[in-house]
Amino acid sequence: VYTAQGFEYDWSGVIIGPDLVARDGRLVTRRAESKDPAFRSRKSLSDEEADRLIRNTYKVLLTRGMRGTVLYATDPETRKHLRELVRVDRDPETRYEAAGDR
Repeated sequence: VYTAQGFEYDWSGVIIGPDLVARDGRLVTRRAESKDPAFRSRKSLSDEEADRLIRNTYKVLLTRGMRGTVLYATDPETRKHLRELVRVDRDPETRYEAAGDR
């Protein structure tokens, strides 16, 4: 998780796992689903602190792509929620460049 923090890329990809899901039109953190080792070492972490840490981790990862970020959620309801938040101005395009054209 943290290997990407502090770095910036042209493009990044983020997979939202089962620790952040959409329920009833809002994003909800599920602490028990987090694989972050910080939760195992900090037993006294409150639910509010865990919520803040989970959200902050995704915020940081989602802001690493300088040109863009590809987003995927493992949870179907979350994918549907995110799809409803995105406005598409035009159809996605595929562009191929020769290695020397970069």
